[in-house]
Amino acid sequence: MDISRRSFLKAALAAGAVTSFPGIAAFAKGDKVRLACVGIGQQAWNDIQEFEKTGLAQIVALCDTDLDGGQCAAALKRYPDAPRFTDFRKMLDAMDGKIDAVAVMTPDHSHFPALMAAMKRGLAVFCEKPLAHTFEECELLMAAEKKYGVVTQMGNQGHSGENYHQFKHYVETGVIDVSKLTKLVAHMNNPRRWHKWNGKVSSFPAAQEMPKGLDWDSWLATASFHDYSKDFDQGEWRSWYDFGNGCLGDWGAHTMDTMHRFFNLGLPTEVQIRDVQGWNAYVFPMQDTLTFRFPAAGKRPAIDLDWYEGVKNKPALPEGYRPQGWNPDIPAAKGSTAADAAKNLVPGKFFYLSDGTAWQGGSHGSPLMQCGSDVKAPSFPRPGSNHYANFLLAVLGREETRSPFSVAAPLSQVFCLGCIAQRLNRSFRFDPASKTIVGDEEANALLKGSKGTPRKGWEEFYRV
Repeated sequence: MDISRRSFLKAALAAGAVTSFPGIAAFAKGDKVRLACVGIGQQAWNDIQEFEKTGLAQIVALCDTDLDGGQCAAALKRYPDAPRFTDFRKMLDAMDGKIDAVAVMTPDHSHFPALMAAMKRGLAVFCEKPLAHTFEECELLMAAEKKYGVVTQMGNQGHSGENYHQFKHYVETGVIDVSKLTKLVAHMNNPRRWHKWNGKVSSFPAAQEMPKGLDWDSWLATASFHDYSKDFDQGEWRSWYDFGNGCLGDWGAHTMDTMHRFFNLGLPTEVQIRDVQGWNAYVFPMQDTLTFRFPAAGKRPAIDLDWYEGVKNKPALPEGYRPQGWNPDIPAAKGSTAADAAKNLVPGKFFYLSDGTAWQGGSHGSPLMQCGSDVKAPSFPRPGSNHYANFLLAVLGREETRSPFSVAAPLSQVFCLGCIAQRLNRSFRFDPASKTIVGDEEANALLKGSKGTPRKGWEEFYRV
């Protein structure tokens, strides 16, 4: 009997059987996944091309709030017959039964509602990092993943690369002894979009004329209302607390991910902020250093992870540190030269052990190296499917995703806590058991987001 995916899932949900059968929501007809794309320009277009390269995806719908914008032209030309939408809600209604998975590749603040809407329909979801804009949204996405049993993957692409497989193997085989860890460091010291304002932002930008064809209501999604400005659009959203997760949300997912996962960091008990320059109440600082204090877990002792951002705010390097270049799987680094890498400290991480050794690694899939020019890293199993193929193969029931929401959400919650410290320019204690900020009502309220969110008419997405 040919049972449609939609009716099959409805029956399973009604019977309460979804969580009893792994992969039950990963059912897709044939050898290709019918993929709908929410966001189709800029980084989203890079993602779409990567999905297509796998040979496992059929692009069946395109959704972007600004289809008339030039950033959408390439995708629209590549898929002229795919239905087009500016509102993901309308897309999901119109394409009911014709989609297996949804890729959400929009600004940070608008990931959550599109993900929740798709998951409630039993659809697999891929989401660009960071997973969501707020701590609470991450919490709800984990609950939805568990309830609806769908395949999930966050788009920290290096989590399917060499660094992932090497890190996993080294920890599991004892090459890296977690009981000897003493300190963790991650950093990103390249200029960011908001640096051009030099920290001198004293208000939200004045309203400007809306571009023709832009669906501003859908662009705002659950965020509090703001008048349109070009300083919010086309990537500028990452600069603002109300829409983005700053440098930490952007690059932390590519530098901290394997340390967070394989060192079993979980949630911190304290977030400290220092060395702040260019702080203001609207956009992220020019620079700052964050320290996340993580409690002991298993054989690993309690440990601090220091995060450095800002062009001149660079960490002290461990003895024997070896300069390294940009990893080839970083879209933003295409065109960078070896001279660029030698001149600037590329984003990355390093950590120290009590036996005097230190390890270093870049971002994304960059492999680890033990500090010291004459040290050769032990071999490890090489990766198979990349991050995009891994997701699609999971939807087809052939693999398990490497960065499911159960893994990606706690990591993203660490970023959300760091963003609160940056926004308020103060340190705070956090209780991982109750998942609350201790003794700071203003900071605790920000776990749910900016004042005025969710905006009226968007509350339904906050119910699992």
